[in-house]
Amino acid sequence: MVKDIITGIFIQLESAINTGDYVTLAGVSGTAERLTIRSVSLRDIDGVYHIVPFSGEGIVSNYMHRWAYFRTEYRIAYREDIDNAIYHLRQAFEELKADPDQRPDILEDMTIPGVTALDESSVKIRIMIKTTAGMQWAVGRALNRLVKMHFDRAGIEIPYPHQRLWFGEDHYGNAPSAKVRLVDADEEDDQRAHYRPKKRRRGDDEAPEETGDAP
Repeated sequence: MVKDIITGIFIQLESAINTGDYVTLAGVSGTAERLTIRSVSLRDIDGVYHIVPFSGEGIVSNYMHRWAYFRTEYRIAYREDIDNAIYHLRQAFEELKADPDQRPDILEDMTIPGVTALDESSVKIRIMIKTTAGMQWAVGRALNRLVKMHFDRAGIEIPYPHQRLWFGEDHYGNAPSAKVRLVDADEEDDQRAHYRPKKRRRGDDEAPEETGDAP
């Protein structure tokens, strides 16, 4: 108890946690609903109420202290032009800044560090936006919507799971490809349910009548 109280005093003196902050304590993430000199009470995203004594804390992670970053990576297909994709990311951000509901929470222009990975089926482009504390998630959701709209209009592919098979090479070194779409069990059952066998025409499988004439 003495350790709880001493730790709690220093946490509150340093303003490490305030009521309403979204924090991570002892591996639990949630909104701080109540602070005492001995413990903090958190409500997680599922509505579960946690009481965490201060003595059990090694690190306090506060997602709402002064300001925050929305940081994410957008994936594009290998056949897309990277500079063109970055141009449309900036256009989506300009539209976001023009939104009166989002503009007050954007503190700085968007930063694009660049390509962070060349994955098996996509190229990843990282972006970062400095926002007011606690609004990084709302700004991110709004930008995701605009990026999808701008990419669709520009014809920029956001990759989805697929396979490409190559069947050898011809005499000139050309190799045709076949795209195989992954079909889940529900879709396969639906296809079977709507399948109708082709009607057989009269005489399709009947042997020709013998006329007695020589062939």
